[in-house]
Amino acid sequence: MRPLALILMIVSLCATASASGSDTTILVGKVISHEPGQVADTRVKAMTDSLPAGILSAFTPRVSGVSAPVPAGDTIRPIYQSIEQIWWFNRLKNMTLDLKDTTVIYPRFIKFCVDVYNWGDHFFNPYDPEYVEGTGKRWKARVVNDNWLDSYAMRFPDKMSVSMLSNPYSNLGGYIQYMAVSVGYTYDMGKIFGTAPLNHKKWEFGFNCARFNIDLYYQENEGGTYLRKFGNYKHGRLIKIKFPGVKLKTSGLDAIYFFNNRRYSHGAAYNFSKFQKRSQGSVIAGFSYTNIKLSFDFTQLPEELKPYLTVSEKNYLFHYDSYAAMIGYGYNCVINPHLLYNITVTPSFGASHCYEDSQEGEKWLFSMNISARTSLTYNLGNWFFGLIAKMNGHWYKSGTYSLFSSIENFSANIGIRF
Repeated sequence: MRPLALILMIVSLCATASASGSDTTILVGKVISHEPGQVADTRVKAMTDSLPAGILSAFTPRVSGVSAPVPAGDTIRPIYQSIEQIWWFNRLKNMTLDLKDTTVIYPRFIKFCVDVYNWGDHFFNPYDPEYVEGTGKRWKARVVNDNWLDSYAMRFPDKMSVSMLSNPYSNLGGYIQYMAVSVGYTYDMGKIFGTAPLNHKKWEFGFNCARFNIDLYYQENEGGTYLRKFGNYKHGRLIKIKFPGVKLKTSGLDAIYFFNNRRYSHGAAYNFSKFQKRSQGSVIAGFSYTNIKLSFDFTQLPEELKPYLTVSEKNYLFHYDSYAAMIGYGYNCVINPHLLYNITVTPSFGASHCYEDSQEGEKWLFSMNISARTSLTYNLGNWFFGLIAKMNGHWYKSGTYSLFSSIENFSANIGIRF
């Protein structure tokens, strides 16, 4: 705009304001009118670099012969924090550490780790806030009662069938967790209530984010198994006779991907790390690896059962690796804002490689397995309560033998986020 035209516009606006008896402020070409008496003086702010300062001051309106100065803008003063206040370890001690706070000071290596974590959190946890919400807490403390058992169903070449079930094993422990890092201790309750020594071990590790879940596990059992059915003994009816001739060692890895990862949270149901706000499900796909070493020594049968063993072989060893692709579905049902129910089923199909010391020697077989879990979670503020049941089953099937072995787990959790 030419200088002469701009000067004429300013004069016209000032004249209009005087004629109407109202006060007017011009702010970057925008006219703001005030009621008479509302403002003590009339100010004109012409924020432009195209006019010389002398021309602008010549047209500034005057009230009672006093020039109305252009008020200075407000100054925003930052809140000062000392080095001690923003040092990461002090924040951690005070439980005010926020890894997303860019003002916190870290040592170089820890800063690198924090940057990697924030990148990973942004990349791996892309939740839709309409369906999934964070807890706002990074710490968790919980008490867990963990119970598990293993079961076996075996069919011999002459169609004789045997079913076995172990004693339930129970642990009670406590854990404290900061984000993905957890430390805790569990005590074998069988040492308190058991009447006979049992040799069993269990170890688990899990990692969960919005996109995927990884489980590593190892379990071992020797002793504490009972025969529930044994051929035609008592006409195939249910029995309970102790059988010490079972030894099991199994380890494996399950890795699954959630396709609807923005709206479905596996962690809300099993890790107490998110809140599922609306019901939603997801197709699941992944990979499973399992190593199983399972032996049966029927020379340790009670005398009353030996006549019912219709096969000549007395010792059996099934030792194999299973490689399988997993496909399934998980569903979170939000019963009310506090109560969440989940069910997840993932069958898997692949191949099993038998070792040389296995019952039928080294060979490859078709593999079929299944993993299923369910949970019921109740959230009350920062408190949470959870019941979780899991089952991992593996089927060894050849032209001669059929063996389905599984491990069932049930846990009760109570804890608090802070």
